[in-house]
Amino acid sequence: MIKRSTWIAIALLAIVVGAYFLIKNRPAAAPTPTPTVLGNSFLITIGTDKLKSIRITDQLNNTTLVERDSASVWQVSLPAPGPADQGLAEAAETQVGAMRIVATLETSPEASAIGLDHPAYTINLAFQSGAKHTIEVGNTTPTSSGYYVRYDQKTVLVISQDGIDPLIALLKRPPYVPTPTPVETSTATPEASPTVQEATATP
Repeated sequence: MIKRSTWIAIALLAIVVGAYFLIKNRPAAAPTPTPTVLGNSFLITIGTDKLKSIRITDQLNNTTLVERDSASVWQVSLPAPGPADQGLAEAAETQVGAMRIVATLETSPEASAIGLDHPAYTINLAFQSGAKHTIEVGNTTPTSSGYYVRYDQKTVLVISQDGIDPLIALLKRPPYVPTPTPVETSTATPEASPTVQEATATP
């Protein structure tokens, strides 16, 4: 006859084994969405596929459009057609590759809460291969670490301010070739020299 203490021990062992399998097979709790920091990543990589055009537009539809012509020379098309300063245009292309990703948001907040229901700026990029990308710029983050950005109408990211600000500045300062400053010429009439007769006149 099995002792009562033995039955108790068997029951306790069964409870322990059952609890083990219950815990092992329990579904993992969903993690709390948090920003993923990617401080050394960049939104756009400029490689052999060069940019064909950079278009920046604000909420009032003010637009700066810089694009390469058939000879791959940068031209300003908007706000008014004109030759581009090639150094400034190349600097803008380099700046496109300098948009550093501060963080990605696994769960996007409401668009209205971060200024992406009506983006302050929209940057459209076209590449020579035919690839195109859209960057919608919303509010700055509460810590001023960057701008909330929606990339290609899908992914919400935080992009560094020093990556976005120089591109936004093209709206106020399109990269035109500087206009030479006209040199002022004197219009004063030189004083008349005394004639020979005046100089040798006898009193």
